[in-house]
Amino acid sequence: MACLEAHKDSVSDQCKKAAGLAANPSSSSAPGASSAPRPAASPDAKSARSAGAAPKAAAATGTGSGSYLRMKQVQIIAPVVDPKLGNGKDPVNFPVLDLLIPSTWGFKSNVAINTTSGCISDMYSVSWEAKSADGSVFFQGLPNSSWQYADDPAALHNLTDPSRRQINAQGKPCPVRKPMKAEDYFRQNVSTLFPGGSTVVSVEPLPELNQMARRQLGLPPEDGGKAGASRTEAIRARVEFQKDGKAMESWVALVVVTRTFRQGRGAFYDCHAIDNMALGAPKGQLDANDKLFKVMISSLRPEAKWQAYSNGWIAWRYQVEAKKEAQIDAIIANFQNQVAQTLMGETANQQQGSLNAAFGADQGIRGVQTFRNPATGATMELSNQYDHAWLNGSNEYLMSDDPNFNPNGQVSGNWNQLQAVRPQP
Repeated sequence: MACLEAHKDSVSDQCKKAAGLAANPSSSSAPGASSAPRPAASPDAKSARSAGAAPKAAAATGTGSGSYLRMKQVQIIAPVVDPKLGNGKDPVNFPVLDLLIPSTWGFKSNVAINTTSGCISDMYSVSWEAKSADGSVFFQGLPNSSWQYADDPAALHNLTDPSRRQINAQGKPCPVRKPMKAEDYFRQNVSTLFPGGSTVVSVEPLPELNQMARRQLGLPPEDGGKAGASRTEAIRARVEFQKDGKAMESWVALVVVTRTFRQGRGAFYDCHAIDNMALGAPKGQLDANDKLFKVMISSLRPEAKWQAYSNGWIAWRYQVEAKKEAQIDAIIANFQNQVAQTLMGETANQQQGSLNAAFGADQGIRGVQTFRNPATGATMELSNQYDHAWLNGSNEYLMSDDPNFNPNGQVSGNWNQLQAVRPQP
């Protein structure tokens, strides 16, 4: 009892209850169960899905020698049926996106075709949800959303002409709206998804996510400020709402990308809302999960093979659209070709960038740092919220901010300490 009393801030709520000690009301960790991600059984490429989970493991916790965060890597899989891949009727499983979530959380994901807007760029719709066992804390990713606009009256007429406007395979048209700031997009399109009576508490810039998005798109660190350049803006909004009669809070993060092309007497705008993610928790627990939210965001890694495949199809669709429009209007055709070239250029830049080590300034903005596995020599980027990391044989990561902490002997499993790789200019 004396030992429990002396270390009451380090033991679990169950132990505290058994010993007659007060439980920590700020605890947000919960055990959970799931299994490794696997592709969905359906071979239909138009509704390709994948769902997964992982074995039981300890959640993020604290110990007498320091706090740590135990994470597992999960992967979004897209089963694709494509004659060009030579797979006939059997789907080829494409890894789409990798990310880290708490090791006890469940995970499910979905990759579908032509389910959102009619914009060609939204051909593939990717979403996911990770949850604690009791469902009180969740991390969600929503599909991208796109729209277009033109200053030139002739180009704007063609965009809104039912016989000419861009339409996807399911007959949905590409939305025509003016370019907007990220906050305006959030208030007009995302905040409305919350239950009635919800309150937007604050909206703030999120430079880490903005830099991460630009890196993923193969863009330079800063906007070019010229025609054809891709401007990006990332924000994080805080929302209070009610769910099942309980007070909840959520952070919503997103990036708005605006590509501008000179067309006719004005400009043509190709706009996208990407990296739309949310973390929800019971009211009063959101701030305690700030590090966790940033760790999960910084762990997102698009798979280069999927990027090349999906962007190749999207670029081909733009080129087909350009040939069709070339018979109608050269202005739109020029735009479609420019977008296709931009997409392919970003794909090439992203693949090239994945082979180069990031410098400290870039990593600092994105909130990550490089670690090396001394057993294999492989390197990986993990959150810079923690300076010490370990990896076990089950693809789980354990991160701590205590230099004296060693999970071996304290946490189940055999843990191999990773080495921090300091960036060289």
